[in-house]
Amino acid sequence: MLMNAQRNEIDCMAVRAGLEAKLTSAHGQLEKKFLDGGAVLISIMEILNRLIGSLDRLTGSLDENTTSETMGGIEATAKELGTLPAFEDSRQKGFVELASVCRAMQGSISEMREIMRYLRTFAISVKITAAGLDDFVGFADEIRERIQSGESEVNRFAKQVHDMHGQLEKAQEFSRRILKEYSDVVPRTVADLSGNAARISEHHGRLAEMANQVKQLARSVQGKITSVLSALQIGDITRQRIEHIQSMFQLFDEFVVGEGASLTESDKARIGEVIRQLAAAQMEETAADFQRECRNIHTNMARFVDDTREILRLRDGMTDSQDGGGENVLKALETGVAAAVELVAGVQDTSSQADAVAQSTSETAQSLLRGIEVIRTIKTDIHYMALNSNLRCSKLGDEGRSVNVVSAELRIYAGKLEVPADAVMNELQRLEAAAGAFSSDRGSGSGDITGPLSEALSAIRGVSGRMDAGIEELAREGQEVFTKVSAAISTLDFESELGDVIEDCVSHSASMASPHMIDISDLADNVADLGARIFKVYTMAQEREIHHGFLPVAAGGTVAAAPVLTGATSDEDLFEDALF
Repeated sequence: MLMNAQRNEIDCMAVRAGLEAKLTSAHGQLEKKFLDGGAVLISIMEILNRLIGSLDRLTGSLDENTTSETMGGIEATAKELGTLPAFEDSRQKGFVELASVCRAMQGSISEMREIMRYLRTFAISVKITAAGLDDFVGFADEIRERIQSGESEVNRFAKQVHDMHGQLEKAQEFSRRILKEYSDVVPRTVADLSGNAARISEHHGRLAEMANQVKQLARSVQGKITSVLSALQIGDITRQRIEHIQSMFQLFDEFVVGEGASLTESDKARIGEVIRQLAAAQMEETAADFQRECRNIHTNMARFVDDTREILRLRDGMTDSQDGGGENVLKALETGVAAAVELVAGVQDTSSQADAVAQSTSETAQSLLRGIEVIRTIKTDIHYMALNSNLRCSKLGDEGRSVNVVSAELRIYAGKLEVPADAVMNELQRLEAAAGAFSSDRGSGSGDITGPLSEALSAIRGVSGRMDAGIEELAREGQEVFTKVSAAISTLDFESELGDVIEDCVSHSASMASPHMIDISDLADNVADLGARIFKVYTMAQEREIHHGFLPVAAGGTVAAAPVLTGATSDEDLFEDALF
């Protein structure tokens, strides 16, 4: 009989060793799988937080202040653009007037050049006729040099007028081009700017509405994830309960060699059988709780897949509003403002060139006035030199008659210079007055009108860039949420991955225990302390309830009530525990 009991005990020890090995394996797998599952859920929470932050930045990119400041710059520039046609038309008339003065001087200049050509011919005649007269050789050289000087001055004057006329013709072309650009581009550009500006608020409102929907869904998913994180405590609970079963066996082993050493082998065997029955009952209850909670986790996970799919749909709607299909208001506005900036910059560049011509015209007019005075001085010098020659020739009689005739011709033709010179002088005075009036009007169109528009363009590009980055970030994070959630469905299917492991532990623990209840009431005093030590190990109310059906507990061996599996701890507290 004793040998049979010993043999049975040896067999139970072998089965127990197998059970403990399986419990250790289950413990390790539980710890890893639930830690991994928690990490996945927390990473999804972090992505959702980033998603909500991205949405806040996205909707904040185009606030009312930005809109009003941007459109204020556009409207101010459009208003100033509207004043420029009248200014440019006035300037065009000024260029026409200046050019007409230049053309009017051409005839007088040609006449002066023709007179200078005749004078140069007479100078050569003086040189020839005075060849035999020593007193007139120096005079002939001097008069020829003076005439050449006058001819050079007239040619220089003619070139200045010609160059100025060419500049004025270019300036007229500049001005004509500006006026054409105004008529072709400015009205359309201003209309486009106004139209697109009116659509910004509508566009922003539509994006903000969709973004708020996405945020609501994201927060809903966060709430559901919090619930799942709370439910993940089943992994820690199951792991602890396995540890408690292992501790139970260890405490029994210590009891057998300690205070229970004096008991008979039969009594020890009966107590060991009760321990095995208690372990089987604890394991069965642990498995039932584990399966129930794992199914709840899987059900809750499946519930918010639809939410993440809706996030993707809304994300696609927001992304579509940023595509190239004509719906991107900011891009259209940016394009319109950029075109206006380019136009205005071209207008100002052309205006600057025209302004330079106007300034140059005024300076050239002063130079021409000085030049015509030089020509008139030369004319006077030639006249008096010829008159002096006539006086000297009259004293020489017939010998000086030929030089006297040529000198008289020099005086006549030198006098003819006065008429075209006076005409040029009158035109120059007219030119000077026109150029002065022209220059006084330059301030009307010479300001920097590109500044406000460039600032508006910079603001629009900044907003557009932030919006593009926000939409891109939203697209990436929305996809990441959906991918992570979809992957988490299989990652968090703990029952499929660990159910067999837990059931194997249940089977082994059941195979160790007798199907019949063992009465150890006669040993109550002997096992009371053992029962109390085992009882103190528990952290779950279910464990204690089961314990009372198998082992007595010594007086004073009770501890504070432990939480039940569905404990009163809030989801928020559990979520904080999971995070920290």
